[in-house]
Amino acid sequence: MSKLERVASIDFLRGLSCLGILLYHVRVDLWLGWREISNFPESYTAFERAVAWLSVPAPFLGHAILLFFLISGFCIHYPQTNGSTPNWKSYLLRRFFRIYPPYFFAVALTAAITYLCHLLWNDETWNPSRIWRVLSLTQNYPPGKGQLLSNPSLWTIPLEMEFYVLYPLAFIFFSKLKSSMLWIVSGFLSALSVYLSSQGGAWTSFTALFFWPVWLLGAWTAQLYHDNRLKSLSYLNVVPVLSLSLALSLASRLQGWDAWIQYLLWTCFYLCLLFLSLSWRNPSSNSVLRALYRLLSWLGKISFSVYLVHFPLFKLFGYLHISIFTEKPANFLVSLGYLSLVCPLGWLFYLCVERPVHFWSRNRIRAK
Repeated sequence: MSKLERVASIDFLRGLSCLGILLYHVRVDLWLGWREISNFPESYTAFERAVAWLSVPAPFLGHAILLFFLISGFCIHYPQTNGSTPNWKSYLLRRFFRIYPPYFFAVALTAAITYLCHLLWNDETWNPSRIWRVLSLTQNYPPGKGQLLSNPSLWTIPLEMEFYVLYPLAFIFFSKLKSSMLWIVSGFLSALSVYLSSQGGAWTSFTALFFWPVWLLGAWTAQLYHDNRLKSLSYLNVVPVLSLSLALSLASRLQGWDAWIQYLLWTCFYLCLLFLSLSWRNPSSNSVLRALYRLLSWLGKISFSVYLVHFPLFKLFGYLHISIFTEKPANFLVSLGYLSLVCPLGWLFYLCVERPVHFWSRNRIRAK
């Protein structure tokens, strides 16, 4: 999106989603765990037991990745909502250079950290063959398991590439006013992936075959926003749906409902959240809330870089913490403190890798 087309609340939502993912993943290497503390309360101080309650929302935040997908669909389609047809060659080049070079450097950084952890602490996630799978963007597909376990978050990048390749088809449907057919096709493909997953083809659940409707909802929201149809939304209509979908989403997670049902409910919740954010016009007069909004918006601007590198950094800090203190943090405030280290490092990655590559590729493509 260009500066003239930039929607301020999108960065805020990106930051919110990124924060949710960080809180969800920090527990892996940098949190002793709610179950450990609740099962053996006598082993921990009253303060450690009290702040452990701060971790309660974290297990529910993994589905925040759906908000990223919605935002991705919104940002790709929004510049074209005026009816202009993109130059598809330039579009594909821009998308490739926007995503793959930072991804490549993130994989290299992950490999370096993982190898260091392997040498110093005999980390078992070191697997050179999977590095090549990840670099070739084939980790989500057969044969075998291809995810790089020291940075499993990278599974979403091939999925983003699939969305970008599918967008010209979606654009044709939208521009020809055949969106109903698009929903039927994408819904059928998503249902097919659920069936294939139940038959042992779980890998289909990590592809656009399953997630395309979520991304398309983001693109559809962009059209609604361009047409000023979100301004007429009444909070009295949206908030009850948001609250109900949140309650059902939490219940689905607690009760262990089928994964596709959980994804469906969380998509409904995050879509309502997107609607509310885009229709909200009046910034808060509270200075604390304004500062929080600016902080999350800053995190949103660097969210791609933070997302790419946060998991291996958590792993490295986890090993360092155990080396010094012999166990993972029992104080969840300490776990949260590591976020204040990872975010600036993600910002450095943004300054040194993502932003320079983005400017370079943009200027090269424009020159051509």
